[in-house]
Amino acid sequence: PILTFPHSGEGISFLSRLHSRSQLDYNQSITRLLTLVDHERTRVTGPRQKAIYDLTRMEALLDRLGSPHRQVPAVHIAGTKGKGSTAALCDAALHAAGLRTGFYSSPHLHSFRERIRLDSEPISKGGFAVLVEGLWALHEHLMNDPDVGPLTLFEYLTGMAFQCFAQDRTDVQTIEVGLGGRLDATNVLDAGVCVITSISLDHMDILGDTIGEIAADKAGIIKPGATVVIAPQATEALSSILAACEGKEAAPILVGRDVTWEGGQLGAEGQNLKVRGRNGEYDLRIPLLGTYQLENAATAVAALEALSSLGIEVPRQAIAAGFERVNWPCRMEILSRSPLLVADGAHNV
Repeated sequence: PILTFPHSGEGISFLSRLHSRSQLDYNQSITRLLTLVDHERTRVTGPRQKAIYDLTRMEALLDRLGSPHRQVPAVHIAGTKGKGSTAALCDAALHAAGLRTGFYSSPHLHSFRERIRLDSEPISKGGFAVLVEGLWALHEHLMNDPDVGPLTLFEYLTGMAFQCFAQDRTDVQTIEVGLGGRLDATNVLDAGVCVITSISLDHMDILGDTIGEIAADKAGIIKPGATVVIAPQATEALSSILAACEGKEAAPILVGRDVTWEGGQLGAEGQNLKVRGRNGEYDLRIPLLGTYQLENAATAVAALEALSSLGIEVPRQAIAAGFERVNWPCRMEILSRSPLLVADGAHNV
């Protein structure tokens, strides 16, 4: 065997113990990662190059790791806008419910560790370094395989996340798609609950020229028989997503029809809302500003309710507690009140 990871179940404590014998510290692990191809920092030029996104490398990596991605029930979230906020809300509620949670998101603001979270907190520097070191020999093996080739940075991090969540025996993992859906590195999952947040024009050099084409690509995360939560969409996008649901015999839940919301009191510290879900009503408060976050919150409630199909029950009080404590910076975030300074990371209208 190439790796020395234990059988799933020995937990992150194993990573902490192994770190004492690790040859890499955290900064060295980052230096090593930055030698990998990083498509987040490079722009595709010339004709559309969909070939750079391929699942062959991820499948080879995870097969040699023992398929850690299949060991933990998953919520898989794609979309153009709101997928990170929706994922953070789901993770916060699941953690508040007393579940051991894994949360994979991208990109990061300050530290690579933000991308891989256990119980809503970034993993330790030591644990991160252990994962980088542990997978490196396998990366070199695949790099020298003419049928596979070297992993990209995002693929490597995705493999680290799945390995971490399986090793730590998390109860549920919330996985945010990096780009698109169909050929994204995270789409090796067989998630029982899939979420498609608001879709608009983005990454057109890779995903397509129209809303319908982009929606069809993002709907590529839908798996046979899954429950699919669909945030409000433009007609063209909704048609593509519903067609994908029909083709996979997946059950769609439409936010705005099956699950509705209305806003309440709003202030600089956050906003209240009422969500009418399929299982009842929820009086909620979130510290996130912007009316679009009400839509994201309703979408997260629909996803959390849908987890009952996987045997995961999230009590109403846990949803309320998690939503109120969620931390998701740089989304209409007030940094200073005198003078007023607001930071927002939106990349489109």
